[in-house]
Amino acid sequence: MRNKQREKKNRTSWWDKANQTLTEKHSILAATAVIIYLFFSFFTFSLRISEGGDDSTYIIRAISFLEEGKFPQFQGPLYPLILSLFIAVFGTHIFLLKLSSWIFLSLSIFLLGKAIFNKVSAITFWGIILALVANHHFLYFGSQTYSEAFFMALQSFFFLYLFSTTQKHENQPIPIPYVLAISVLLLTLYLTRTLAIVAVPAVVLFFFIRGQKKAAWLTILFFPVLLGAFIVLKTIIADSSIGGDSQLQSLLMEHPYDASQGRETFGGFFERFAQNSSIYLSKHLAILTGFKDAMSLSKQPVVAILLYAWFITGMIRFYRKNPYLFFIGIYLIFMLGTTFFALHPIWDQARLIIPFYSLMIIFLIETIVSYTSKSKTAWKQKIPAVLLAFTVLLSTAQTVKQTDFQATFKNISGDRYYGYTPDWQNYLKMVEFASHNLPESYIACRKPNIARLTAGGKEFYGIYRFDSENADTLITQLYDRGVTHIIVASLRKNPRMRTGQVINTIHRYMKHIADKYPGTFILRKQIGETEPAWLFEVNYNIWQKNKEE
Repeated sequence: MRNKQREKKNRTSWWDKANQTLTEKHSILAATAVIIYLFFSFFTFSLRISEGGDDSTYIIRAISFLEEGKFPQFQGPLYPLILSLFIAVFGTHIFLLKLSSWIFLSLSIFLLGKAIFNKVSAITFWGIILALVANHHFLYFGSQTYSEAFFMALQSFFFLYLFSTTQKHENQPIPIPYVLAISVLLLTLYLTRTLAIVAVPAVVLFFFIRGQKKAAWLTILFFPVLLGAFIVLKTIIADSSIGGDSQLQSLLMEHPYDASQGRETFGGFFERFAQNSSIYLSKHLAILTGFKDAMSLSKQPVVAILLYAWFITGMIRFYRKNPYLFFIGIYLIFMLGTTFFALHPIWDQARLIIPFYSLMIIFLIETIVSYTSKSKTAWKQKIPAVLLAFTVLLSTAQTVKQTDFQATFKNISGDRYYGYTPDWQNYLKMVEFASHNLPESYIACRKPNIARLTAGGKEFYGIYRFDSENADTLITQLYDRGVTHIIVASLRKNPRMRTGQVINTIHRYMKHIADKYPGTFILRKQIGETEPAWLFEVNYNIWQKNKEE
């Protein structure tokens, strides 16, 4: 009898003992996490303007709002508005703007920790915290003026407030002020990331399932009222209509950069869902967790299918047992589901799911915990801990491998181009040359917002795409906008390696004109021998003479 009791104790004690130990070591673990975070976030902190483009675009929108009263459009307006506050106080100081992202990222970790504390096992709690603070993919957004860090801070606060409200009013109706506050938080999420509009039905569904019908109906009422109030206020202050139309149009197109291909079909959106599921679940999630190399391009649809099965199992498990994890599941269904249906597969960027990375890991690991923590064998109890340990170790190893520990010091010492690939170095050097030597010119280029920040505020004309191959139409566009010069760069189509393929939008634009009007473009400067950048002056004389004739 005693042997059976001893065996039973041994079979169930490991999980409880491990969680108890981590709970008792909370202060030590917190200090360790802070030290790791400060170390890696310092060495992964980039003082360079990102090659991506969107981060500089947010800054330009903030500047335009301050200087011209032009309300931010296309993407969520709230982040540029927040940036405009920093710019109004500190000016366009890139380091301080990047530092604001580090603050937001730090808040996102802290608030997420507060939100899930005591809602998940101690092993999962510390596993996800350590996996985040040592993950260079995640830390990257702490030094970029993308909206991700700000959105994650808002998202973490939203979860914290919703969970505390749900816990506080477990068996009673949620008071109106609390529902109003939740609705305000939902509005901030939407105004930061347009896709977050689907968080509203996620909350409404959660309230209905939880029996909080009054809170559900009030959310349905409050959110559109708050959004309407925002639109009215925006119109009064900035004389601007509701934004987001151009972004929606881009999503509805079959190809985001080629309008000639027309609108996406109904079946095409399901094809997107399948492709994006494979891209983001079998590739990017595996890279984020460290189970795939950061440069991996492989995608396995079967992995996505298995993850969906894993996820469904968790939803069934948490429906009755854990309302907090159940809501995380609902939230992920709406947010990731909409992401996979809406986004063009060619975008293929980890940043599109990085705000949901921690939630995905929490949900998946706790699903395993729910099945193994009460197992009769200790090795089964250890499965979640082993998976998290591998995630932390692999993420850390990947961070060490991917981090250039000299970059921060090089950039601080004044080498502003250190860390860029040669194609970008030549492009940015050409931008700097043109801004210094042609101060009164209006120059066209492929990345105008990055160029503007590099040039200290000088405006550039951006050529992102063109809808005509007619030479007269194209050159008229340049002439009407007063373009005097064009920078042509050798920016890599695949930024990871030099393949010889470049982003050739401007090359093709100019070729259509040059084929009909030879001599229109006069080379004035070349920088770089390999992956060079060129500066051309636009000579309109030949075209104008042809028009007169």
